[in-house]
Amino acid sequence: MKMIDEEERKINEIVKIVETQIVKFSDTYRSGPDLYFYRKIIDLRAKFPDIESFLKNEYNCEILYACLTSWDMNCRGAKMKYFNEFQNTLFNCMEYFKELEIFNRQSKPRLNELFHPLLLAYDRLNVMKTSSKLVSNSKLLHYLFPNILMPIDRENTLVYLFGENSRTYESIRRYQDIIEFSFKVINKKNNWLIYRDDRWNTTAPKMVDNAIILIRNEQRGKK
Repeated sequence: MKMIDEEERKINEIVKIVETQIVKFSDTYRSGPDLYFYRKIIDLRAKFPDIESFLKNEYNCEILYACLTSWDMNCRGAKMKYFNEFQNTLFNCMEYFKELEIFNRQSKPRLNELFHPLLLAYDRLNVMKTSSKLVSNSKLLHYLFPNILMPIDRENTLVYLFGENSRTYESIRRYQDIIEFSFKVINKKNNWLIYRDDRWNTTAPKMVDNAIILIRNEQRGKK
């Protein structure tokens, strides 16, 4: 019962942040290459509603690669694979990506149906030289399917949802739990579009991520 209550408290906390502070997020968060490549990939993805044609365009794959780099996936001990290997792992997931594309176009996809291709794609995606894949895969999957999947990081998402000791723990089950949580938050509101802007507030899943970052910044400030 306490776990359910705590989850509901966090869901309501995120919704409140979205309603009261999310419009200010873009003015306080990172800019420069981080924002440029993110907006570039979001705009390109919108122009290629078919995932196969999107990934068969090498320029799009190069921007995906650059965006992951600008989002710290090739620093602090994290090492990405060379571009050709990166591109190959994307093509190897194409059959699952095509299924996910259907859900990405729906206003309220069924989560239990979405998980089948999502978890298969997650398991097959392997873009890092290092063994960890939770953060890199979540960011990549967000770029590809921004309407339904949120990005994850250790210091914000994992600590907020699972506590300080969760940073080094990852699994496919943990990814599933986070996406399920994000869907519960998103389903609490019907008017996410009114908070969109031309910077970081792009989709409902990204705004959930942005709200968690704002909450964690406040928590760190209190320590």
